[in-house]
Amino acid sequence: MTEENFIDCVKRNNQRLFLIALSFTQNHNDAEDILQNVFLKLWKYDKPFNNDMHLDKWLTAVCVNESKNYIKSPFRKRNVQLNDTKEAYTFEEDSSYDLFNAVMSLPAKERIVIHLFYYEDMAVKDISSLLKIKESAVKTRLYRARKELKEILGDEWING
Repeated sequence: MTEENFIDCVKRNNQRLFLIALSFTQNHNDAEDILQNVFLKLWKYDKPFNNDMHLDKWLTAVCVNESKNYIKSPFRKRNVQLNDTKEAYTFEEDSSYDLFNAVMSLPAKERIVIHLFYYEDMAVKDISSLLKIKESAVKTRLYRARKELKEILGDEWING
């Protein structure tokens, strides 16, 4: 991969991958560290990609795996975590901020499948494969997350 291609790839995927990492960590700085590791792996990766879609799927998988590894790391368990997701983004409309807060308030398992399903537009089968869980587990997590979001945001927000 040339330097120019790498830079284009980083610009194209930076925001998307950051949000995946943020959905795992709920910490801006940790998400940035994960993102840095993902792009470092891309830089060192020496096999060609078939197309941009193949590259994007590879990056998503690497980001999820890096995030899962970070969550399990003993280093993380010995540190006090500060929840700074509110400072991670600024929103023009209050409704976007409300939705963001509602999604970030979900338990990690539900938050992650919601992000992958709605924001990354991944199919249940692909999420199942990526997270190494059964499709029924993905569907259950989506159901629970939707139910909780409906409680947090209200019926009129969900239907409107």
